[in-house]
Amino acid sequence: MNRQLSVAIIGAGQIAGGYDVARLSDDEGIYTHAGAYKADGRFRLSTVCDVDAGRAETFREQWGAEKATSSFGCVVGNFHDVVSICTPSDNHFPSVSELIRNRSCKTIFAEKPLAAGLQEMEEIDRLAKKQGINVVVNFQRRFDPSHQAIKSELARDPGRILAVNGFYIKGLEHIGTTMIDTLVFLMGAPQRVLGFNRVFNNAVQQYSYDFALLYEGFTTTVRTVDSPAADYHYHIFEIDLLLADKRVTINDNSRSMETRGLGPYAYGGVKVLDDRNPVREATGYQRSMSGCVDYLYQITTGALPHTVNTPESSCRTGEIVEAVRLSYDLGHPVKIGEPAWKR
Repeated sequence: MNRQLSVAIIGAGQIAGGYDVARLSDDEGIYTHAGAYKADGRFRLSTVCDVDAGRAETFREQWGAEKATSSFGCVVGNFHDVVSICTPSDNHFPSVSELIRNRSCKTIFAEKPLAAGLQEMEEIDRLAKKQGINVVVNFQRRFDPSHQAIKSELARDPGRILAVNGFYIKGLEHIGTTMIDTLVFLMGAPQRVLGFNRVFNNAVQQYSYDFALLYEGFTTTVRTVDSPAADYHYHIFEIDLLLADKRVTINDNSRSMETRGLGPYAYGGVKVLDDRNPVREATGYQRSMSGCVDYLYQITTGALPHTVNTPESSCRTGEIVEAVRLSYDLGHPVKIGEPAWKR
């Protein structure tokens, strides 16, 4: 029988458990840390911590946690197998760093972004390797079989990619970093980056950028739907891949996929995509958090080495985020991996 691992969740908000409490009755997806731990069955929710003691206690009652606390020191001073970081972004670096320095757990499961900048991400990477602690960042699409299948298909013949388009909201570091990580997962790192427009999002107090990732042979263009007209319109996270023989669109906030093959000739021998008969299917996104916590169990118990969503991969994503901002300021593309003094 598998041993249950003890878990502490820091931050009792939506991604910690709220999205699963409020989800629609006909939605069988799992979208939160607590929901995924509970569904897996190999984890024991030992502690929930939130600066708001009342919210922590409500969360404890909803999810059957053993203890609620408003003291981060209570988590740092007591060992848990796994600690989830579900706090606001600016709290990620100090929380993760202190947990590592005190060896308070075997594995940390942190919301994105891992830290506010590349330098802090590199510091976490160094500390985690030194202490032998797993740090996993929640880019859950890497655990979706549908995204994995697209990645494998593109890797076999990258020359099939003609163009890629993406749409996101709520800040370059907040949601934009997820878009970048997903695109890098699917197609690898770009050679250059161009940031060409930005809009300030009051909801997250940061800029959302329009940018292009420049690859050999094709360009990926990413646009934000944020606008000065309102703090928030609607959530969108879509990726549209135009390939030599078909079009694949990941939409519905990654929950569904639409494929259009080549159809009959439109006129005069001109080929077109068959927009009249698209193939629609669900992705595995709604259960990808379950894939995340299964991975957490494997690496925490030593059954697998930690190779997915590492601080090192977050550093690569962070480098692209910084390149987008720098490119916008400079007004021209920036090479990825080029030293700052050469830019």
